[in-house]
Amino acid sequence: MYPDLVEQTELVSRELIRVTLLFPEMWMKSIDSLIAKYSGGHDISEIVRELQSHYKRLYNPETLPEYRFVQEFGKDLSVAYESLLQFYKARNRTHSLALLKQAIDMYWRIHYRIKSQYPFRKHLILEGISPILHQCRDMSVAVPGSYKPDRNLTTIQSFKPDIEVHRTAQLPRQMCIQGSDGNEYTFLLKGLDDLRLDERVMQLFGLVNSLLSKDSETARRSLAIERFPVVPLSSNSGLIGFYSNTNSLNQIVIENRKAVNQPNRLELNFACQFTPNWTTLTTMQKVESFEYALSNTPGNDLQRVMWYKSPNAEVWLERRTNYTRSLAVMSIAGYILGLGDRHPSNILIHERTGKVVHIDLGDCFEITWHRVHFPEKVPFRLTRMLVKPMEVSSTDGIFKHTANHTMRVLRANRESLMAVLEAFVYDPLVSWAYHQETDDSTNTNYTKQYRTLSQDGQPDKNSSKRHSSSSTGGLESSTKQSISNDCYFADTKAWNTGNPKARAIVKRIHDKLVGTDFSNEQLAVSEQIEKLIQQATATENLAVLYSGWVPFW
Repeated sequence: MYPDLVEQTELVSRELIRVTLLFPEMWMKSIDSLIAKYSGGHDISEIVRELQSHYKRLYNPETLPEYRFVQEFGKDLSVAYESLLQFYKARNRTHSLALLKQAIDMYWRIHYRIKSQYPFRKHLILEGISPILHQCRDMSVAVPGSYKPDRNLTTIQSFKPDIEVHRTAQLPRQMCIQGSDGNEYTFLLKGLDDLRLDERVMQLFGLVNSLLSKDSETARRSLAIERFPVVPLSSNSGLIGFYSNTNSLNQIVIENRKAVNQPNRLELNFACQFTPNWTTLTTMQKVESFEYALSNTPGNDLQRVMWYKSPNAEVWLERRTNYTRSLAVMSIAGYILGLGDRHPSNILIHERTGKVVHIDLGDCFEITWHRVHFPEKVPFRLTRMLVKPMEVSSTDGIFKHTANHTMRVLRANRESLMAVLEAFVYDPLVSWAYHQETDDSTNTNYTKQYRTLSQDGQPDKNSSKRHSSSSTGGLESSTKQSISNDCYFADTKAWNTGNPKARAIVKRIHDKLVGTDFSNEQLAVSEQIEKLIQQATATENLAVLYSGWVPFW
């Protein structure tokens, strides 16, 4: 049984990774990332290292669509990669900029051709993209995320043939797995996204829930964080359990405003009366226009939806209580973790219970606080759109009371939390890009020169003519040899537990859990919560946030 189990697990994992990103999507995303990283001054070795896995997969097509793609684009991708490698290995890169320009132009031309030949498809047929997975029946592998030691094992019976593609940045796939218990399990397949941190965050939330369940006050109120399965398949792909019967805050607001014939950008329209370009305002001007926009708009979309979608007052009261408590618990847990990027699409609200569910948990340890542009200065999202459903008590009622109890429990068990969080910080398997200082000294000159070579962002026509005759066929043998040579892709910045950024993160977490996060003087739990609420709702902090965070909501 066990050899079969291992073999089936490897098969399912490999085929799910294949379904996650098809060749056309993979290469369009890779080329976009290549140009963005290089334009941003990233080390060329990082770009080459990222492309390595894609070329290995390109070199080993298995399905008919993959063979067709290699036949159409393999030759050009090979030539572009050869130019990139020659530039990478050149002793004097400044004098080899022609090679880099040739590679970038080739990649741009390939990107354009792929985009024109492979338009977006909202639905995929499993049989066409992974015949092996389509044929899988009555497997010994458990449904991802369903294993529990004290329950009967639910195994995979089959995979549903239809796959829905969501038109967002990562193009996640929604697919269903038929379990041996007769139930259907829905998952999101995400590619080009490292879910290993999300998995560890879910482990942390499990510990938090365990601590809350052991305290009499929090257990009596059934305080807990809403969790869902996260199963990494590789370093850049994985499965996420689909949380059913939920809508994002973004979706709720848009649908409500459509029903009442209001523009989605209502608040921003008022704010932009000061200037057509919001980003050009000074901080004081942003604060003034932000306050003007809020004073002239109701901002009660979520409040209205919760009231009108409740069949009676009793259900509404229960949902409002669940909403406020779950929001408070997650706000405090997210603050300890340093969770950022809490824009409206990353906050879900359950239709029946009113509980808040947070998704996309990759921005941890206050990484968003240290962005060069539009750094976040709020500990958690507590905008007026989220406050209004709390009704008359606002944040001074159930929210603050729940936050106090949650913080009290976490501070009382800080040793357990620190043990888990330190393991996260020092985990060498997780790609902590923000732990390492970026050395751009070797890139500065040729980055500036390249930007002057292709100001319009279009492929070089002469370059495309030079290579148009080699638009079909497989990979060059020299490229295959380069791909298999790992010496070029060694990470020179080995992970070090003495990394100063890692130590700073650990100290910051410790300060939060002892109440010295605002000053050297230890604060009581109630004082700490009061300061956090003030910081989260301060107009001067919200007004300067990135517009995509939608601080008006």
